[in-house]
Amino acid sequence: MVGMGTRLTVFALVLASSLGAAAAAAPDACSSDTFAIDTSQVTVRICAGAPAAKAPATPRSGAATLLETFSTHDASFSQSTDVEYLPGAEISRTIDDVSLARLGIPKTLHMTIAFKPGSAKLEHALLIPGAVVLK
Repeated sequence: MVGMGTRLTVFALVLASSLGAAAAAAPDACSSDTFAIDTSQVTVRICAGAPAAKAPATPRSGAATLLETFSTHDASFSQSTDVEYLPGAEISRTIDDVSLARLGIPKTLHMTIAFKPGSAKLEHALLIPGAVVLK
């Protein structure tokens, strides 16, 4: 016969396990990709921030700020960009062109970023000039 204390312990373990699995399945606020560009390995990290403080364009839309970080072994820089979204939309997208000159690379990264409230992901990346598809 199983006592009440044992039942509560088992229940607590099952509950903790299911909460841990749910947390592990939750989308990450940041994505990270690394690309070989010229002679460097460039890491692109994109993080979703909180909704922007500005008023939405319409009562049913909003904006959020994304933090982009670009780094190589020798250098790094960060910048932000905004994404407009419609609440309830599964995914919103924005396009950003980023000069990699601050990393010593005379090229531009043309990116498509997918956004869901609370998460951001680099969806496509194109290196220009040359239209080299990275992702």
